[in-house]
Amino acid sequence: MRLTHNMYSLSIYKTYKGRMTDESKASNNISTGIRLNSAKDNPGKIGANETLKIQVLTNDVASKNIQDTNSMLQTFDGSLQEINDNLCRMRELSVSAGSPSLTPEDRQVIQEEIESVKVSINKLASDTNFNGVKLSVDSTTILNENPTKTIKSAIGTMEDESIEIPSFDVSSRNLGISNLDVTKDINASVGAIDKATQMVTRIRSKYGSMQNRLEGTDDYLGSKGICIQTAQSRIGDADIAQEMMEFSKSQLLVNSSIGLMAQSNNFPKDCLNILANVK
Repeated sequence: MRLTHNMYSLSIYKTYKGRMTDESKASNNISTGIRLNSAKDNPGKIGANETLKIQVLTNDVASKNIQDTNSMLQTFDGSLQEINDNLCRMRELSVSAGSPSLTPEDRQVIQEEIESVKVSINKLASDTNFNGVKLSVDSTTILNENPTKTIKSAIGTMEDESIEIPSFDVSSRNLGISNLDVTKDINASVGAIDKATQMVTRIRSKYGSMQNRLEGTDDYLGSKGICIQTAQSRIGDADIAQEMMEFSKSQLLVNSSIGLMAQSNNFPKDCLNILANVK
């Protein structure tokens, strides 16, 4: 029996410290819901956990880009629908101007309304924008259906996963109706309006196909994001039920260690009492 160093108490205290560390770790995991709070918790898994967290974040950003791009295309399509409605009104006016019962003055009144429709089309083309990105960009030619400008949008987590959004010139000049005059040639006016309507329809079809592609990509990213989050959760998130069991076990062992240390600290005193009674 050693009286100067209580080896039993020291051994119990060492176990007590270890259980206190386990209890603190379990309590922290329960409060944060995270198992890997620092690299020392699992050095072999911390790299994979951080990589998956980055993938989750970038996947969410790519999904937001898709939603923004889709919103932009919907805004553009809404204005193109208005332009299409204006063209329908112009054709209706042009056909009505062909009535033999109309006087030149009546046709002039119709022409004035057509001019106001042209102004409306130009206003839609020039003023429609989505956060500063314009629907229509002026071209150098007339009846040009090729994109005058393209905007790249990232729709994935990889470098080459992007889509180019084209901008078209949908002004009355490029649509070929800026000089339309029903007081001079009704048939030519109707033909020009039909060509303009076909051009707007083709542009809307291109935007519509892009929206379908974006919606499909967004669904894919949603499924991919769930898989990545599930994998990251298995590595980095705490199992609350298991952590509660660890916390309860550690707490029980800590309390037991405190009781044992209290008893072991009395060993030297008991030994001294025994020696004091020896005669």
